[in-house]
Amino acid sequence: MTVEVALQTLLSALLTGCIYALIAVGFTLVFGVLDIVNFAHGNVAMLAMFATYVLFHAFGLDPYVSALILAPSFFLLGLALYQGLFKKLVELPHSTHIMVTLGLMIGTDNLANFIFGADLRGVNTSYTTASVVLGDISLQVARAMAAGVAVVVVSGIALFLKYTDFGKSIRAAASNRLGAKVCGINVERVYLISVALAVAAAALAGTVMMPYYLVSPVTGHEFLNKAFAITVVGGMGSFGGALVASLIVALVEAFGGLLLSPTLANAIVFGLLILVLLFRPSGLFGQRPIH
Repeated sequence: MTVEVALQTLLSALLTGCIYALIAVGFTLVFGVLDIVNFAHGNVAMLAMFATYVLFHAFGLDPYVSALILAPSFFLLGLALYQGLFKKLVELPHSTHIMVTLGLMIGTDNLANFIFGADLRGVNTSYTTASVVLGDISLQVARAMAAGVAVVVVSGIALFLKYTDFGKSIRAAASNRLGAKVCGINVERVYLISVALAVAAAALAGTVMMPYYLVSPVTGHEFLNKAFAITVVGGMGSFGGALVASLIVALVEAFGGLLLSPTLANAIVFGLLILVLLFRPSGLFGQRPIH
C-alpha cells in the first residue's frame, strides 16, 4: 500500500464517516431519549432516496433542491410516526419495540420493492463524476458536498441540544424522564420532536447521497447496520460517542477493506462491534444519555 493510496482511503473514509454520523445521530437520538431501538431507521434514508429519484426523473429536480422539500416533509412524517406508533411503544417492553420496528422495516422493504422493483436505481447529475485533484489524491465533488451538508446539520443538532432551552429539555428527558416531568418539562413534546428530528436527519442523509449512491429496497439495511454498529461502539445513547464512532467505523471499514478485501468490509465492522461488546459493553464512551 503506497502513501497515495493510504491518503486517498483516509479521505474517502472521512467523507463517508460524516454521512454515517448524520444517519447515526438520529438512531442514537431516538434510543437515548425514548429508549427505543428503531430497526426501521435505515429505511427512512432508503425511502428518501427513492423520493429523490422520483423528483429527479419526473421533475428534473437536483437532489439538493429535493432536500429542501424532503427534509421538512420527512420531519412531518416523523411527527406522524410518533403520534401513530412510537407514542404507543414508549411504555411497552423492548421486545415489543423490536418486533414492531422490525415489522415496519420489512413492510417498507416490500412497499419499495412493489413500487420500484429490486433493481438498483440512481441519478446522474452534472457533478456526479466531477472531482478535484489535490496533489496525489482526488476529491469526489458529490461526496464532498454530501459530507459538508452532514457536518453542518450534525453540528447544528449538537448546538441545538447543548445551547437551546428545548435542547436542554431533550437532554433532561433522556437523563431522567420522571425528573424532567417533575420539573415541568413537556416530555411528550420532547419525544415528538426527537423522533421528527431523527427521521428528517436520516432522510436528508439519503437525499444528499443520491448523486453518487445507488438505491434498492434493501439499501436501508446497510444504513441500519452502520447506525447500529456506531451506536454500540460509541455508547448507547451517547451523542458525542456516535460522532466519534462514525469516523472510527468508516476508517475501520475502509482500511480493513483495503488491506483484506472489500467484500469483508461489513464483517470487519461487526468484528469491531463484537470486540467492543466483549471488552467494553457500555461502548467506548460509556453508556450514558445524550449530553
